[in-house]
Amino acid sequence: MCAMTFPDIKCNWQMLLLSFVLASGLWYAVTVRDRLGVQAEVNLTYRGMPENLMVREGMLKNFTVQLRGPRELIKNLDTKMLTYSVDLSRLRPGTNVIALSTPFTKAESRALDVVELVPNQLVLEAEDVVEYLVPLEVRFNTPALAQALKAENLHASPDSVSIRGPESVIRKIQSLKLDVPLEPAAMGEYQLLLPVSTPAQVTATPGAVLVRYSIAGARVSLALERTPFLDAKNPQQYRITPPKTALTVELPTGLKDNKSYLEKIRVVISAKDLPLSGSGEVRPFVELPEGARLMGISPAKLSVTKNGK
Repeated sequence: MCAMTFPDIKCNWQMLLLSFVLASGLWYAVTVRDRLGVQAEVNLTYRGMPENLMVREGMLKNFTVQLRGPRELIKNLDTKMLTYSVDLSRLRPGTNVIALSTPFTKAESRALDVVELVPNQLVLEAEDVVEYLVPLEVRFNTPALAQALKAENLHASPDSVSIRGPESVIRKIQSLKLDVPLEPAAMGEYQLLLPVSTPAQVTATPGAVLVRYSIAGARVSLALERTPFLDAKNPQQYRITPPKTALTVELPTGLKDNKSYLEKIRVVISAKDLPLSGSGEVRPFVELPEGARLMGISPAKLSVTKNGK
């Protein structure tokens, strides 16, 4: 039997349950229903990098943040323009752990719940920056052609460059190689302005050098005859007229009897130029090895006919 005191609280358990449900519903309506979740990408910028240091690993372009907040605030939040600036002024050689945060104002931070940051920190590997003077190893990129052309007197000005970068990379560099291309040219003096190639994160000063060389070898013109090569899946379906093409090619005298070199001179008809049916005229192109120069081709156009079924 229920006591007479506090009858509504102790006896009417149905009313207690109803009150709890109503209170829960009101809490949900106020604190949950009118709040939204969103995932946004935050772009990273960096500032304050010490001049004597370089980050070798760990720098990211962006990170992801998951947020919850009032519906209106979330809807008006421009998630495409979020940027967070990372201060690198306290960077030291070795491993540096820098916590990431959100780029919101104090008012926005009070209203927003940050559910998760991915990643929530940067792990940066920093290293001392050093600068050394190293010589350039200048060489022709095609030694056989250089020999045939009698290319000589190769040198660069300046013949050394200053390189700057991470100490672990710089200390392994004893010299830098500079490959010099050979143009299919006549005898004489030549000069080229060539960029200096360096490993990643290493810069060279100057970034380009002037290279000079001379060609003493003579060149000769050869008359050649070639059967056009049809660059197609089913070349047997086509008939080419005339079946031979005459070429005049200039090349180094030292290579005029080199069979493998001469075999690289080809007359080619591209598949995209072939007629879908019947016949048509096409202009072939000539493949040439390095050091050779086309002086003439006859005929300049060829007739191609697709055979009937």
